Amino acid sequence: MKTETLLDIIFCVAVMPGMMFLFPTGEWILWHPGYVLMYVVWLYGVWFLCRRVLGPAALQGGRGLATTLGSLFLVAIVTFLMTLTTVDFPRDISELGKMQLHVRAMWVLLLADVACSLPVGILSSRLQELASARQQHSEDEKARLALETLRQEADAVAGEDLQVKSGYKTVHIPLSAIRFVEGRNNYACFHLDNREDVVSQITMKKVMELLPEGKFARIHRSYIVPLWRIRNRNGKTVQLMGVEEELPIGRAFKEELNSLS
Repeated sequence: MKTETLLDIIFCVAVMPGMMFLFPTGEWILWHPGYVLMYVVWLYGVWFLCRRVLGPAALQGGRGLATTLGSLFLVAIVTFLMTLTTVDFPRDISELGKMQLHVRAMWVLLLADVACSLPVGILSSRLQELASARQQHSEDEKARLALETLRQEADAVAGEDLQVKSGYKTVHIPLSAIRFVEGRNNYACFHLDNREDVVSQITMKKVMELLPEGKFARIHRSYIVPLWRIRNRNGKTVQLMGVEEELPIGRAFKEELNSLS
């Protein structure tokens, strides 16, 4: 269960009923049940506003000051308008002060509700920020480890290159620069880091024979990938580091890929 939902349940079940005892509850339920329902909705609205709006705004300092003041002003106006309603009981209880009993109770309830919900909203927002920061740190750490693995794997083939014919000349392709190899009929296209693709009239089978064993894998009849670049994969596709598109996994190559990676 989410923390916000749990806080709402605690407020509705434990806190709000205690606040409602500031009213003459028995008489209200007997003579004005509609007002009781309206005030319950009003109390929850104040709680929700403070927890979801004022709490996060308070953590923003000066940037959230306008939001905080505007929200408090709105709550005060709504409360004032609700106090204008005339509430009568069979026996006279309006002489208990200059204000009617429900008017005084509403302002007390408003202060109690804000005093309860605002700290909860601030604390909840702060905990969410910490959880988000922790998750971001975890993701950054995973990315750092993945890049470190990539660097180590690339270093393992650094200095090694592959010589292929491209047109009328021989091209030396560093193994560490190969993103993936794409087969196009009797041609192979080498997609490389920070340089133009190299197209050679060579079969994918021949490419696999030229590449060092255990460093590359053929995942499809049209694709060969460096194992160290595999970021994640499922049963159908492979996502490579430095490559936006997902490459398909052929059924005939799935078992071989599982044995290598």
